Order: sequence, then C-alpha cells, then structure tokens
Amino acid sequence: MFGQWRIVRLDGSAPVAGHDGRPPVLTFNELGYGGYVGCNSFGGQGFAHEDRFYGSFAMSTSMACGAPFDGQETGVQQLLASGPQIEWLGPDRLVITATDRRMELARTGLLPVNRFVVAPIPLIGSVWNFGALDGRPIEMPGARSGPTLTVEGDRFTLDTPCLTTEGGWTQTGVSTVLLSPERRAMRACNPALLGQSEDWAEAMRGVLRYSNGPNAEILFAGGGHWMVGDRVRRGSTEATSLAGRYEVEGGPSRAHRNGDRRAELILATNSYYLWDGCNHTEGLAIAFERQLFLHGSGLSTLANCVPGRDDARFKQIVLSDPRIGRIPGGLLLSSQVGTIRLRRTGDASPGAGGVSTRLMPGMRFTLLAEGGSTLAIMPGNRFRLTQPCGVTEGRWRAAPREVDGAIRFGPEPAPAACERDATARAVLRHFLGNVDLAIGPNRDIALFAGQFGAMRARLAR
Repeated sequence: MFGQWRIVRLDGSAPVAGHDGRPPVLTFNELGYGGYVGCNSFGGQGFAHEDRFYGSFAMSTSMACGAPFDGQETGVQQLLASGPQIEWLGPDRLVITATDRRMELARTGLLPVNRFVVAPIPLIGSVWNFGALDGRPIEMPGARSGPTLTVEGDRFTLDTPCLTTEGGWTQTGVSTVLLSPERRAMRACNPALLGQSEDWAEAMRGVLRYSNGPNAEILFAGGGHWMVGDRVRRGSTEATSLAGRYEVEGGPSRAHRNGDRRAELILATNSYYLWDGCNHTEGLAIAFERQLFLHGSGLSTLANCVPGRDDARFKQIVLSDPRIGRIPGGLLLSSQVGTIRLRRTGDASPGAGGVSTRLMPGMRFTLLAEGGSTLAIMPGNRFRLTQPCGVTEGRWRAAPREVDGAIRFGPEPAPAACERDATARAVLRHFLGNVDLAIGPNRDIALFAGQFGAMRARLAR
C-alpha cells in the first residue's frame, strides 16, 4: 500500500473535489496514513495486516469546512480507524470496505526517497499505556489509568482495572511479538469495568504485529483486534537501580578458564567497566529508556588473547547499544548482534569519579557522526549546532523532573539545506526532547543519549 493514492469512489459516488480544486488523496507509508479529502489535512498510525487496515484515530487540522466536506472527511477518517477489509483489484487499485462504507483507490505515485522513517522499537524493557481498543476510546470510570503493558527480559504483565495477566513473550521479528499468557489474578474493581478488562486480556495474546510513531506511539494488531497507546517515559530514572556487577549467566566457569575470572560488566550511573576475560575497557555509560549506550574512553589493555580466553560475543553485545530487560537475579541484554543473560554478582559504585553531567558556557563538542558537526555551548543558555549544511541555534536548560544530567534542547528552525539533508536531520533529531549527558573525567569525551539514540563526542581543549 505504500504510495500516493487518489480516492476514485466513496460509497459508490465520485468524491467532491476540494475548495481549491484538488482531488481527495491518501498516502500510506511506514508511519501510517495521511490525507486530504477537500478541507483539512489529517493523518494517523496504521498498517496493512491480515487483509485488513488497522489504523488509529486521525490527527487533523481544525478548519471548519461545512457541507459536503465535513461529512466526506469524517467518513474517510472513520473508515480508516475501523479496521476495514482490503481488497486488491490490481497492483495499483484497491478497495477498502467496512460494514457501511466503501472506498476505491487508484495509485498515483511513489513515496519520496528521503522520507522520515521510524524503526519499530524492540519491546524488551518497555512500558506502554493504552487509550483505545478496536477503534473505541477507553472509558474506565474510577480507574486510575488505562491498561498498561510491561515487557521485561522474558516476561510480560498486562495490568487492567479488574485483572492482571502474566506470561512469557518472544520478539519473533522486527515488528512482531508472541505473547503467551500463563496466569491471571483478579482484583476488586467496579463491576462495569470487568468486561473491558476481559476484552483486553483476550486481545493481548498470540502473535501481534506493531508499529511505532515518531513520538513512540504504538499500534498493536492481530487476531481481529487493534490497540493504540503511548510509551511510558522513564528516561534514565532507572540507571541507579541497574548499577551493579554482572557476569554471563551460564558462561565458562573459573575451572574452564584455568582459574581466571569470568567475563564481567560493571555498570555505574554514568560509567562502565568491561572485562572480556582477557582485556579491560572502560568509558561512559547512559541507560536511557532501558537502552544501554556506551562511549569508550580509549583506555584498554592490549593482551594477546589465547583463543577462547576472551568472550568476544559478550563484548560485542555489550558494545552494540543493547536494550535491557530485567530477569530474576540479573539482566537480559538484547540487540541485533544477539542476546545474553547476565547474573548480578554484587553492587557497584553509584557514580564514577570525575564524570560530569553539567553543560557550561565555553564547551565545544566535535560530534562523532557522519558529516562532521560541532556543538558549542554559549552564554545565556544558548547553543549553536554547526553542520556542513548550515548553523542551527537555540536555547537549552536543565530538564524538569528528571535526574541529574538531563538537558532539554529547544532548537530554532534549521536552515532549509539541513532540512533537506537526511544525515543533517538525523543529527538534529538527537537534540530534541530530553537528552542525558555524561562527560569524561578528563573532559575529553562526552556522551549524549535521548529518544533518538546516542551521540558520541569529543571535547575541544
């Protein structure tokens, strides 16, 4: 369905063109859908699955249009958010139908090559709060929150006002998961909410496909159900509780390693220490939204390791920006490199000597990203991001209600050349929203981490 489409017929009739003469059109891409059917622009999450289009409610501009545009616009939006059936009439022709609606589309073009694509977030270590089920907003009078899904290392919990469902889960693909409920626990609740709680327990099971929006919204779908929600933001608030000493669970014993100690990871609040069984490395660490971002200091021993002495796979996973899930007695780290279970063996210092989390005027960072950019911190809580395509300035401040080290950047509009450049836009995104910061004890390296990943940097002397 990816591409641009013209609405050919709506409920058996040709649609009405807009005030400006433009025909009603829809676009489908990785994020979902967007459209214009005569008056307002609108869009929402969605994807094709099981011969249906599962979509969220549309976000729309709010121009008062009047008849016949209001009805036409509302009809299209309701249809896309109702889980309609998809019938293909050819490679560039399709029909979307619900019980009382029918819309025929013809493809008119492809999507732009340099469009903004949001990759699905691996679910390990995440928490989601939901607001709609099967196209209906949640109404749970007396409940403190809507249904909440918590996903850990290999277990999940679904909390609703009347019951809690627990079980195992597996990430079966980039955007698919398998939820296997095992037990349910009832709790005292408003009887009027029991049916909705049961509906959620039934929907959150089996193989589910999902997609994420640019602000970590989520849409789950499968088995005729679809659920819309938002990520529960945690930033780096769990960094202290994740700190500790960890060994590979089930890894080679001391006897197998000729008496030498096992590979070990020590996590502090803003630093790490890694022993791979042969060499030591260390540097900065930020655990942001349950993803572990590291920036090595460059200090490492250089022993000539005997084959099998070092745990190369363990080191590769730790250094690959893995996601973090809790398991009994330890952590599970998972990335595209692989998955490894770590057993907690003791405590670690809550911080690291000399590591700073403060920005100060006069600091200048060379960003270690493709394209070559610099970030300068200026007086008056101003900053300047210089890229090959141009200069973006703005203000920054300490992020409210966040742990020490969280910065909120407020960039002003970027140069048009930077908006057109995919590499430049990727760098700009790193300085949106709350961003955690760690600066090395020698003031030579820095690590920024936020909702769009991590940015490594060097400090100019």
